[in-house]
Amino acid sequence: MIDPSEIVNNLVAMLRDIPDLVQEMGGDPDKIYAYHDEYPKNVSLAQAIHNMPTPSIMAVWQGTQPGAFGGVDVWKHQITLFLRARDTFNGDTPSTYYKLFRLITKGIPTATGQEMLNATVHSACNAMDLPLIQRQTDAEALDYFEVPLSFTEMGDQ
Repeated sequence: MIDPSEIVNNLVAMLRDIPDLVQEMGGDPDKIYAYHDEYPKNVSLAQAIHNMPTPSIMAVWQGTQPGAFGGVDVWKHQITLFLRARDTFNGDTPSTYYKLFRLITKGIPTATGQEMLNATVHSACNAMDLPLIQRQTDAEALDYFEVPLSFTEMGDQ
């Protein structure tokens, strides 16, 4: 089994390499970042979500589960992207979260030249499974969106 933090870090690097996505982050690639569980520094994902700046994308490893791929037992790594869209102003189109989701799935990192849905995020994993986007609400009743991603290992490393 590979270290899922490698997937998270590679994913963040690839997302930062999509110019239009960085533009949606106000031009700041550091607003696309990883959350790694580290005691005692990072011990509350709920707090990290609450403290996300606007706009930002935070990538988090949620767990690993067994799976099957082509009749072979494999590991499936669950990574979630938590999204906070940029501020919108009078006259802006109401498509900020849709645009983020489209760039996460269809955006093309300059280094790979390939849409994220087909890109190799980690050399030991297949491209991401087709993701979904869903609304969530934080402790202060503020909405945000999350994009759960799944990466299937190509065998047991």
